[in-house]
Amino acid sequence: MTLAFAYRAARTALLVGEILVFGWLFATESLTALGWLTLIMGVSLGTVLLVFTDWPIGCVVMLTIAATMPQFKLTVFDLHLRPEHVATAVAILAILVQALGGQSLKPRLRSFDYWVAAYVAANFFSSAMTSPQPAMTLRWATLNALVVTPYFLARVLVRNDRHVWLALRALLCVGAGEAVYGTLASVSNHILGTTWGVELGQYGAIPGTYGTQFEANLFGSYTGCAAVMFLAFFLLSKEPRRFWYGLGLTVCLVAVFFSLARAALLGLPIPVLALLWISFKKGQFQLRRLLPVAIGIGLVLLLLSPLLIEYVTARFSTIDISSASTDVTVAGRMIQMAAAVDDVKVHPIFGTGTSSFQLLFKLADLGIYVNYEDNDIGWISNSPLRIVHDTGIVGLAFFLAFLGTLARTTYRALRTATFSTKLSIVALLAGLLLYAITFQVTEATLLSFTWWHLGLLAAAATVATDRGRLTASAPE
Repeated sequence: MTLAFAYRAARTALLVGEILVFGWLFATESLTALGWLTLIMGVSLGTVLLVFTDWPIGCVVMLTIAATMPQFKLTVFDLHLRPEHVATAVAILAILVQALGGQSLKPRLRSFDYWVAAYVAANFFSSAMTSPQPAMTLRWATLNALVVTPYFLARVLVRNDRHVWLALRALLCVGAGEAVYGTLASVSNHILGTTWGVELGQYGAIPGTYGTQFEANLFGSYTGCAAVMFLAFFLLSKEPRRFWYGLGLTVCLVAVFFSLARAALLGLPIPVLALLWISFKKGQFQLRRLLPVAIGIGLVLLLLSPLLIEYVTARFSTIDISSASTDVTVAGRMIQMAAAVDDVKVHPIFGTGTSSFQLLFKLADLGIYVNYEDNDIGWISNSPLRIVHDTGIVGLAFFLAFLGTLARTTYRALRTATFSTKLSIVALLAGLLLYAITFQVTEATLLSFTWWHLGLLAAAATVATDRGRLTASAPE
């Protein structure tokens, strides 16, 4: 007990230290050699303690945190290495160490796992065989494989009901933390004029809040997903006290508003209504419990309205159903999607390689300026179109087969899962429903948080179906 307490105390102290270092870093917005050294040492020691002192949950927490930080990158050999890539490498190393120590970590593979592997292989095939620049697209296919790897890591690490429950707790906590950080970044920008966590001019004269995510729309999608999952736990959990779920729901919803991501704001009602319907059908809908949370959210938004109302109004005022060209971001997406469709017509079967669109299209050639991270790089905002552009009909078929087989297994899992795992599956599905909406206008299958979410869902479904098989085969 004493040793375990010492480990926990050391881990907590290091994590607090890391938070303080990050706070200092963001406040000064500069890095000295001492700052870099302190940061690297703190993160390295904290990661080692986190991964190995609470196996495998510490590793799950590390991967969850890293998946929320694609904004940070280090360029090595023209490759943008992000925290999610480093965390993936650390997790693989940790798994090998555990395996050498005698732990059995062989994953229980299902058909949907093989479809994911086929999808990754399709990226390499198209990048090598049909790409305009194979050397570049093979590099990006390698990074894509690293992005997808957390899906398989979830399948290895999350192996029972307790793991599923703790992984979902970690996902909720990290989501709430990201929401708080992004909200503080936006408030600081409004009041103090700081630029950390925000992209100035993301929407013309309006800054976009990205927190630690890649950009503002993805920040809105991620925090919106976290809000939906908090709502699932608030409505369907059997826990008598649900204050923390209500608080998490509040901070995540506020963050979605600060993101100014229209797809997330307009898409949120769909999973919310689905969860309300589920809770009503199960007889768990209690207006007296939901009403205080709704009032609290309303009061918080009212309090923050001086910082929100002008920007939110400006964001939605440019929507014109009769003419998309009145909104520069929508116009940019439409032009690029049309160009991507033309590419697909030329190479429909195998596509043109991972992330190849940026090699084939430049907005600057058309004399159009859109406030993306790099105006001269093409970007396909629709996930299905991006997949078929890069990997063709073959790659899209693999991806859809993966989703279909996972959906079938998940449906079966809901009938045999324990209550905690069933609740986790419902929360993950609700969040995935929001992603399915927002990813039609903001592509995110090239970032690991999407695959980590899918991996947790696949792991939870596998745990539940394995339980069902054991129950069915048990002697009466």
